Amino acid sequence: MPQQSAEDGQAEDLFIVFEGSSAEDGSHARQLWKSIVLLPPRESRLASADIRHRLPVARPKRRKTKDAVDPVQLTVWSERQREEERRRYQAMADQKKEVVSLLERQRQQRIQKELVSAAVKPKKKMAEPADPEIELDKELVRQLP
Repeated sequence: MPQQSAEDGQAEDLFIVFEGSSAEDGSHARQLWKSIVLLPPRESRLASADIRHRLPVARPKRRKTKDAVDPVQLTVWSERQREEERRRYQAMADQKKEVVSLLERQRQQRIQKELVSAAVKPKKKMAEPADPEIELDKELVRQLP
Protein backbone atom coordinates (compact mmCIF):
# COMPACT_ATOMS: atom_id res chain seq x y z
CA MET A 1 0.00 0.00 0.00
CA PRO A 2 2.70 2.58 0.77
CA GLN A 3 4.03 1.99 -2.71
CA GLN A 4 0.65 2.91 -4.25
CA SER A 5 0.40 6.21 -2.34
CA ALA A 6 3.89 7.17 -3.51
CA GLU A 7 2.96 6.26 -7.05
CA ASP A 8 -0.32 8.26 -6.74
CA GLY A 9 1.64 11.29 -5.55
CA GLN A 10 4.04 11.00 -8.52
CA ALA A 11 1.15 10.60 -10.95
CA GLU A 12 -0.49 13.73 -9.59
CA ASP A 13 2.75 15.66 -10.00
CA LEU A 14 2.90 14.61 -13.62
CA PHE A 15 -0.60 15.86 -14.38
CA ILE A 16 -0.23 19.23 -12.63
CA VAL A 17 1.79 21.47 -14.91
CA PHE A 18 2.40 25.18 -14.44
CA GLU A 19 4.37 26.39 -17.43
CA GLY A 20 6.01 29.78 -17.41
CA SER A 21 5.98 30.20 -13.61
CA SER A 22 8.74 29.85 -11.05
CA ALA A 23 9.30 26.57 -9.22
CA GLU A 24 8.17 28.16 -5.95
CA ASP A 25 4.92 29.46 -7.48
CA GLY A 26 4.34 26.05 -9.06
CA SER A 27 4.87 24.39 -5.66
CA HIS A 28 2.31 26.72 -4.01
CA ALA A 29 -0.14 26.15 -6.85
CA ARG A 30 0.24 22.37 -6.53
CA GLN A 31 -0.47 22.56 -2.79
CA LEU A 32 -3.54 24.68 -3.47
CA TRP A 33 -4.93 22.30 -6.09
CA LYS A 34 -4.24 19.27 -3.91
CA SER A 35 -6.06 20.85 -0.95
CA ILE A 36 -9.18 21.64 -2.93
CA VAL A 37 -11.78 18.90 -3.10
CA LEU A 38 -14.16 19.34 -5.98
CA LEU A 39 -17.65 17.91 -5.82
CA PRO A 40 -18.61 15.52 -8.60
CA PRO A 41 -20.84 17.01 -11.30
CA ARG A 42 -24.61 16.70 -10.82
CA GLU A 43 -24.91 14.28 -13.66
CA SER A 44 -22.70 11.75 -11.90
CA ARG A 45 -24.72 11.74 -8.69
CA LEU A 46 -27.04 8.80 -8.10
CA ALA A 47 -29.91 11.04 -7.02
CA SER A 48 -30.63 14.72 -7.18
CA ALA A 49 -29.87 16.72 -4.04
CA ASP A 50 -33.23 18.50 -4.13
CA ILE A 51 -35.25 15.25 -3.95
CA ARG A 52 -36.03 13.96 -0.48
CA HIS A 53 -35.14 10.32 -0.15
CA ARG A 54 -36.35 9.80 3.39
CA LEU A 55 -39.91 9.01 4.26
CA PRO A 56 -41.69 11.69 6.24
CA VAL A 57 -41.26 11.28 9.98
CA ALA A 58 -44.34 11.21 12.17
CA ARG A 59 -44.39 14.45 14.09
CA PRO A 60 -45.99 14.78 17.49
CA LYS A 61 -49.55 15.99 17.30
CA ARG A 62 -50.08 19.59 18.18
CA ARG A 63 -52.55 20.55 20.83
CA LYS A 64 -55.74 21.88 19.43
CA THR A 65 -56.33 25.55 19.80
CA LYS A 66 -59.31 26.90 21.70
CA ASP A 67 -61.00 27.76 18.43
CA ALA A 68 -60.91 24.17 17.19
CA VAL A 69 -62.53 22.24 20.05
CA ASP A 70 -63.63 18.68 19.51
CA PRO A 71 -67.46 18.58 19.72
CA VAL A 72 -67.40 15.32 21.69
CA GLN A 73 -65.05 16.81 24.29
CA LEU A 74 -67.19 19.92 24.41
CA THR A 75 -70.34 17.94 25.16
CA VAL A 76 -68.56 15.86 27.81
CA TRP A 77 -67.19 19.03 29.37
CA SER A 78 -70.58 20.77 29.33
CA GLU A 79 -72.28 17.70 30.84
CA ARG A 80 -69.72 17.69 33.67
CA GLN A 81 -70.24 21.38 34.21
CA ARG A 82 -74.04 20.96 34.34
CA GLU A 83 -73.71 18.07 36.79
CA GLU A 84 -71.44 20.17 39.00
CA GLU A 85 -73.99 23.02 38.94
CA ARG A 86 -76.78 20.59 39.85
CA ARG A 87 -74.78 19.35 42.84
CA ARG A 88 -74.05 22.89 43.95
CA TYR A 89 -77.71 23.96 43.68
CA GLN A 90 -78.84 20.80 45.48
CA ALA A 91 -76.41 21.55 48.32
CA MET A 92 -77.75 25.11 48.53
CA ALA A 93 -81.35 23.81 48.59
CA ASP A 94 -80.49 21.35 51.37
CA GLN A 95 -78.84 24.12 53.36
CA LYS A 96 -81.92 26.34 52.89
CA LYS A 97 -84.18 23.54 54.14
CA GLU A 98 -82.01 23.14 57.24
CA VAL A 99 -82.13 26.89 57.96
CA VAL A 100 -85.92 27.02 57.49
CA SER A 101 -86.46 24.02 59.78
CA LEU A 102 -84.14 25.56 62.41
CA LEU A 103 -86.08 28.85 62.27
CA GLU A 104 -89.37 26.97 62.57
CA ARG A 105 -88.14 25.05 65.65
CA GLN A 106 -86.93 28.29 67.24
CA ARG A 107 -90.35 29.88 66.56
CA GLN A 108 -92.18 26.94 68.12
CA GLN A 109 -89.91 27.07 71.19
CA ARG A 110 -90.48 30.83 71.54
CA ILE A 111 -94.28 30.37 71.31
CA GLN A 112 -94.19 27.65 73.98
CA LYS A 113 -92.09 29.83 76.28
CA GLU A 114 -94.51 32.74 75.78
CA LEU A 115 -97.49 30.50 76.61
CA VAL A 116 -95.78 29.27 79.76
CA SER A 117 -94.80 32.77 80.83
CA ALA A 118 -98.21 34.28 79.91
CA ALA A 119 -99.82 32.69 82.95
CA VAL A 120 -97.23 34.30 85.23
CA LYS A 121 -97.09 37.76 83.60
CA PRO A 122 -99.05 40.58 85.20
CA LYS A 123 -101.97 41.87 83.22
CA LYS A 124 -101.56 45.28 81.64
CA LYS A 125 -103.95 47.90 82.81
CA MET A 126 -105.60 50.14 80.34
CA ALA A 127 -104.65 53.62 81.40
CA GLU A 128 -107.10 56.40 80.85
CA PRO A 129 -105.76 59.43 79.06
CA ALA A 130 -104.75 62.05 81.54
CA ASP A 131 -105.60 65.03 79.37
CA PRO A 132 -108.92 65.32 77.48
CA GLU A 133 -107.36 67.82 75.04
CA ILE A 134 -104.83 65.22 73.85
CA GLU A 135 -107.68 62.81 73.25
CA LEU A 136 -109.53 65.44 71.24
CA ASP A 137 -106.45 66.16 69.13
CA LYS A 138 -106.05 62.46 68.37
CA GLU A 139 -109.67 62.24 67.28
CA LEU A 140 -109.32 65.24 64.96
CA VAL A 141 -106.19 63.76 63.36
CA ARG A 142 -108.07 60.53 62.67
CA GLN A 143 -110.86 62.43 60.92
CA LEU A 144 -108.52 64.19 58.51
CA PRO A 145 -108.94 63.06 54.90
